[in-house]
Amino acid sequence: MSIGAHAPGWEWYYIGLYFFFGGVSAGAYFIGSLAEFFGGARHRGISRTAFYIAFPTLLVTPPLLIGDLGQPLRFWHLLFDARSGFPYVNFSSPMSVGSWALVLYGAMTLLSFLDNLVSEGKIDSAPFARLYSRFPRKLYAAVGSAAGFFIAGYTGVLLNVTARPLWALTDPLVGALFTVSAGSTGAAAIFLVMTWRRVHPAAELEEFERFDRIVKVLEIALAIGIVIAAGKYAGVLFRGPYAVMFWGGAIFLGTMVPLTANWYAHLAGRHARSEAVAVLMACLVLFGGLLLRISLVQAGQL
Repeated sequence: MSIGAHAPGWEWYYIGLYFFFGGVSAGAYFIGSLAEFFGGARHRGISRTAFYIAFPTLLVTPPLLIGDLGQPLRFWHLLFDARSGFPYVNFSSPMSVGSWALVLYGAMTLLSFLDNLVSEGKIDSAPFARLYSRFPRKLYAAVGSAAGFFIAGYTGVLLNVTARPLWALTDPLVGALFTVSAGSTGAAAIFLVMTWRRVHPAAELEEFERFDRIVKVLEIALAIGIVIAAGKYAGVLFRGPYAVMFWGGAIFLGTMVPLTANWYAHLAGRHARSEAVAVLMACLVLFGGLLLRISLVQAGQL
């Protein structure tokens, strides 16, 4: 990716969606890894659900990334040296580093996904199926969560390394916001799938909701920090469609409304609140996470 004063010409339906699905995948996997490390069997419902989400959502991202390159058939140049054909990491290229991180993260999410299927007896013909129950799942959860954590923030760093004022002046806040948002959208996706699968013990959800409150407060703080850091260049976020998307969609509907509902249920002692309301709040979080990325990607190119 070139670094310059010209807008990179990213389309929301490629890059915005790539950032969104990558964030959901990384956020879910990171939460699942935390549950695997510290919850064990008690939080296995969260970890397994997270690992079921991470791999399929990640599969959406390569076509989006390749489609935005302009010359999709040259995508392999991000991973291999064009002259020798050997694997190569170009550390001066965020796209090359990010592509290799995607490969590593993808391998770990696949292992976790297959481990779920084998552990639950849904398949018995996976490669080395007998080894999954003995393979240290925490090892690839650790490697995968580290790579996923990088992926979640790296999407924001891709913006910060350009010379576009809205992005350059907010370094490293955009990367931090995308990382925190990944946790929020990943948590929402986990909740929706757990509800669909009817796997939602109250003890797990109480800690889950506490984590969700923390990340939403951080999201609001980082969004305000970005506006302050950008100064006059944040003006594009206060007018037109991007104001509606950023403040109305991402911050209000996607963050403040679900946070208020979460706090109300917590303070009222009603952790088992209406399932319909909880599902709606999770959907708003995902919708807000998508609008957050689209608004910052598009507004920064004006």
